[in-house]
Parts: sequence; structure tokens; C-alpha cells
Amino acid sequence: MDEFLEKFGEKIKTYRELCGYSQERLAELCEVSTNTINSIENGKTFLTYQTLKKISTALNIQIPELFQVEVNSTDENNRLLHQIVTRAKNMTPEQQKQVIKILKSFE
Repeated sequence: MDEFLEKFGEKIKTYRELCGYSQERLAELCEVSTNTINSIENGKTFLTYQTLKKISTALNIQIPELFQVEVNSTDENNRLLHQIVTRAKNMTPEQQKQVIKILKSFE
């Protein structure tokens, strides 16, 4: 198996799990089959640009970030940061301001 495809697939899987999606749910959001998501996550196949765009949108992550495969996908700091960003994107501006105040209190 190609090492890049394997690491890329692991990254997709990590972000999918952080979002709380099953492979089936991500497939639905991206309008592809569950087998396609499974093959991508297991490093058996790569994806089209259209699918890449849909996956990045569904996972709330920028496309270039998915290609940073040198970063260990199990790194706890990256996982926590992604959870914070994902949740913040779904907040109202007022809630985001409150979170910023809370974060500043730790400085």
C-alpha cells in the first residue's frame, strides 16, 4: 500500500471521527458510496477533486490541511484544536465572543 494514501486516509478517518460521523453519514454528505469512503480511509484509492471538496466541506477543514500528512493524525493537540474550531464554527457570533473571553482568561 502506498504510504501517502495510507496516511491521507488515516487523516480523513480521524477528522470524520472527530466530527462524530460514521462512514455512512460522511458518504451521504459527500454523495458517494460508503465503499468509496472506506477505500479512501484504508488507503486503497485516492479521490476526485469534487469528492475532496465535498469531504473538506463536510469535515469543516481546508483542503491543504488534509495534505499535511506528515503530522501524526493521532496527535492529541491537533485533535483537540480541530474539535474547538469545529464547534466554534457552529456558534453564533455572540457565543464565539464569549469563548474568546474564556480563552483569554488563560493567558
